[in-house]
Amino acid sequence: MQKRLEKKRKFFLFMTLIIAIVIFLFSSIPSFPFAEKAGFNLATFYHFGVFFMFTFFLSLTLINKKINNKMILIILLISLIYSISDEFHQLFVPGRFASIKDILIDFTGSLFSVLSIKSLEKFNKL
Repeated sequence: MQKRLEKKRKFFLFMTLIIAIVIFLFSSIPSFPFAEKAGFNLATFYHFGVFFMFTFFLSLTLINKKINNKMILIILLISLIYSISDEFHQLFVPGRFASIKDILIDFTGSLFSVLSIKSLEKFNKL
């Protein structure tokens, strides 16, 4: 597993940074175009999905041999801090606001991402 991950580490880091930039840029849009229709909120799926991907690539960037509990805590902490900083950034964007709900959705996406990494690792897919 280590050799396969080591060869792709630069790509994983690149993807992590691109996703972080996309999150920042979308947070900078004054009035985000997601609309709520019939109880179906696309913004919820965006938050979950983008933080799932951010944490997924962050995990692949940081893990060496196996992902242990300490590394999981570090990865989740980085993702949570980025989520909180993203919501804080939105306080300064006209028409936007910070939401604890969004932070919780982001963190849920991050948790599912780490669980996915652990599952892939368990079945020797990484």
